[in-house]
Amino acid sequence: MSKGKSLLAAITMVLMLAAPALAQYRPWPNPLPPAPNWGDYDEGHVWRPADWWWEHQPAWVPRHHPEWWGDFDDRHVWRPAAWWWDNQPEWVRMHHPEWWGDFYQGIWFPAPWWYQYQPAWARYYHPEWWGDFSQNTWYPASWWWLFQPDWVRTNHPDWWGDYSDGIWYPAGWWWENHPDWCRTNHPDWWGDYDDDHVWRPAGWWWANNPNWVRKNHPSWWGDFDDKKVWHDDAWWQQHNPNWVTQNHPEWVGDYDKNHVWHDVNYWTQKDPAWARDHHPEWTDKLRQSAENLHTEQQQALERRQATQLQKLERLHGEQQQADQRQHEQQLQTLQRQHASEMNALEQEHAKQHAGASAPGADWQRVENKHSDQVQSMLRKHDQQVQAVERQHAANEQVSERKHEEQHQALQQQHAGQVQALEHQHSEQLRAINAPRGGNAAVEHQPAVPKAAPAPHAEEHGGPGHP
Repeated sequence: MSKGKSLLAAITMVLMLAAPALAQYRPWPNPLPPAPNWGDYDEGHVWRPADWWWEHQPAWVPRHHPEWWGDFDDRHVWRPAAWWWDNQPEWVRMHHPEWWGDFYQGIWFPAPWWYQYQPAWARYYHPEWWGDFSQNTWYPASWWWLFQPDWVRTNHPDWWGDYSDGIWYPAGWWWENHPDWCRTNHPDWWGDYDDDHVWRPAGWWWANNPNWVRKNHPSWWGDFDDKKVWHDDAWWQQHNPNWVTQNHPEWVGDYDKNHVWHDVNYWTQKDPAWARDHHPEWTDKLRQSAENLHTEQQQALERRQATQLQKLERLHGEQQQADQRQHEQQLQTLQRQHASEMNALEQEHAKQHAGASAPGADWQRVENKHSDQVQSMLRKHDQQVQAVERQHAANEQVSERKHEEQHQALQQQHAGQVQALEHQHSEQLRAINAPRGGNAAVEHQPAVPKAAPAPHAEEHGGPGHP
C-alpha cells in the first residue's frame, strides 16, 4: 500500500503554513485529541468497533452510521477512511470523494472531528462538507438525508445527492462515478474539478475562486447570505423570493411538478420543449443558455478526461510501489528464513563435529552430510527466490495489462461522452427552435444507477440507533 508520502508532505506543509489561520479560531486542546474511534453497542450491550459491524452486520451500518467511512482492503480487512487516506490517497479520490476530512500535523481526521474541535475553520475552508449538529454532534449530509429528509429538503436543498444501493452519496461521488447520469438528470448539481483533481461544488468555488467561476461557469447563479455562505439561486428562491426579485431579476426560472424552482439553464438541459411552450418570452434566453452550457460542458469534459487520466497514472504508480514493497518484503522474509535455517544447520554441524570420536570415517561422514545439507538448502533457497521473482514478473504483466485496459476504457468513455453531449446539444436547439407546441425529441433520461428509495428514519430501529 502506498503511503503517498509526497502528497502527505505537501498537505502537511500547507497546514503548517496555515497554522496562523488555525490560531485565530478555537484554541487546540493539548494534547491533540485522537481521531474518532467509531463503534456502537450490540443487542447484548457489548461495545463493538466499526470494523466488527462492517464485518458481521454490513447492512446495518449504512442504515445507522453512514458517517463510519471506510472499506475493505485486498485481504478483506475493513479499514477506516484515515487508513485509506494514508495508504492509497489516489484510490480514495477516485472511489470515495464523499469521505470528507483533512490532514493536521500529518494525520488525517474526518469532518466530524474537525467540526468538534475547529468548527469555524471547517466552515470557512471546507464549505463542501455538508452537514449540521444534532445533540452537539456534527453529522454529514448522508446522515441527515437518512434520518431527517424532510428537514433537509426544507433547510438544505443545496445538499445535492441521491441514493445508490440504499446509501446516500453527495453530488461529488455521483459526478465522479456517474457523470453522464448527473449531466442528464441533475444539471443543477453544479461543480468542477480543482487543481488537485477533486470535484468541488459551486459553493466551494464561489468561496475560493470567484473570478474563475465568472469566467468558466457564468451559469452558476447564486449569492452569499449574511453568514458568508453561498447558496444557489434555487435556495434563494425558496427562502427569500422577494430578495431575489429585488436583487437578481436575471435569475429567470419556474417551478416543476413537485413545486421545486429551477432556473432557465436547468430547463434548457432538462426540458427545453416545455420551457419553449410555457415561456415563449424565454426564447432568446434558452438559445443563449444552450450555447453557453454547451461550451461549459465541452470544457468540463476535457478537464474531466485530463483529471481521470492523471488519477489513473497516479493510482497505477501507487500500486506499482505497493507491489514492489511487497516483493521486497517477500525476498527479505525468504532471506531471514534462509539465514535462520543455515544458522541452525551450522549449530547442528558443530555438535556433530564435536561428537565425532576422532578424525577418520566419522569425520568424513559428518562433513559429507553437512555439505549435502548445505547444497540442498541453497538449492531450496534459489528455487524459492526464483518462484517469487516469477510471480512478481507475472503480477507486473497483469498490472500493466489492466492499466492499459483502463486507459483505453477512459478514452472510449470520453469519446462516448463527447458524442452524447453533441447529440444533446443538437436536440436542445431543435426543441428550442421548433414551432410552439411541436413534438421535438428530448433525450431519454436514464434511471438512477442502482438507486433505491430514500428510507424513512422510523424504519431503522435497533442497536445503536441515535
